Amino acid sequence: MKSLEFFKPTLATTLKIDSWRLVLLVATAVSLIGYPKPANAATVYVAVGWYGGLIDFHPGEVTIHPGDQVKWTWLTSGHSTTSGRPGMPNGIWNSGVRSQGATFTHTFNSAGTFPYYCTQHLQVGQVIVMSATPTPTPTPLPSTKITNISTRAFVQTGQNVMIGGFIVQGTGPKRVIIRAIGPELTHFGITNPLANPTLELHNESGALIASNDNWQTTILGGVITANQVNAIQNSGYVPTAASESAIIANLPPGNYTAIVRGVSNTIGVALVEVYDLSPAASSSLGNISSRAFVQTGENVMIGGFVVQGSGRKRVIIRAIGPELTQYGITNVLDNPRLELYNRTGALIGSNDNWQTTILGGIITSNQVNDIQNSGHAPTAASESAIIADLQPGNYTAVVHGVINTTGVALVEVYDLD
Repeated sequence: MKSLEFFKPTLATTLKIDSWRLVLLVATAVSLIGYPKPANAATVYVAVGWYGGLIDFHPGEVTIHPGDQVKWTWLTSGHSTTSGRPGMPNGIWNSGVRSQGATFTHTFNSAGTFPYYCTQHLQVGQVIVMSATPTPTPTPLPSTKITNISTRAFVQTGQNVMIGGFIVQGTGPKRVIIRAIGPELTHFGITNPLANPTLELHNESGALIASNDNWQTTILGGVITANQVNAIQNSGYVPTAASESAIIANLPPGNYTAIVRGVSNTIGVALVEVYDLSPAASSSLGNISSRAFVQTGENVMIGGFVVQGSGRKRVIIRAIGPELTQYGITNVLDNPRLELYNRTGALIGSNDNWQTTILGGIITSNQVNDIQNSGHAPTAASESAIIADLQPGNYTAVVHGVINTTGVALVEVYDLD
């Protein structure tokens, strides 16, 4: 797949070095949802607590089969998972209030719909247990895939808006929710969030196919044909502030770009996210591009992504600067440096100039030939690239300018499997 050539406007990423790992990793973290065959019992994971700026269960709804179990993991303390509805427990299970790092598992042996809630904060979730009646098998997808994408940036005006690019791969439509988040970032210590973000979704031809300003007010048009408020509320990813924006869309395979602006040319830090709402579909999210104006100190550029599934995922991650001049960008980052972090914030790979491999972490041998043979070799020697075989989990790619240089750069993640 080629990168998103229509990914033209610039953006500026703002973060606090001590907190960016937490913010993007939390924003992109998702439970590893399994859809096993009825004959094979499986475990489905749900996160409990502060997650992407929300106190919630993530995902809010899971679908399993009889004999499967759900395992809840506490991201923050002071929450429970209790079967029933708020104020009306039904006694099927009750974890009690637990602390960060705790887990609780329940096995579901019969078909049905099982609502549950937190006794402390009244957030709700639901487990759907489907009967083992055989159903048509969708087109197989790789056992591991890239999913759920986040880009955080300082949103300015004109060309310096924020952009998140992604690709829907496969044979069928992919149902996603796209969010533009600002005020809820204050929970992570961000003091200058974008107070009123607007969201646009463009297809690969550049056509505007959906937009939103304030998620509680649906803007009809393009792929949005009905009021979306209830669907957003039930998605498990409802924004916390009324001024934040969200779009639910059923997207056919192709390239898409989400653009975030501030109402009335306001500026501030915002987060654009894409969450997969149909993980069992015959399509998947893939190949991520984030473009920004890379500054120094706290204002470097970040792209977050999740590897989801049961095996390793082979990817190439690129930090591109000089190559952007062919798209009319005059203020490119001449010498970008790339760093890759895992969900704990540990540096697991880095590169400065793709023709010189930096050994360490997951990089154990010279990568130059592999990069050349990947089909995604950078065009300039000063650009950076890393090939990695990644276990399921959350990852953050960070782009700096060497010797504190600044300019427009593109960070990309390509699926090589």
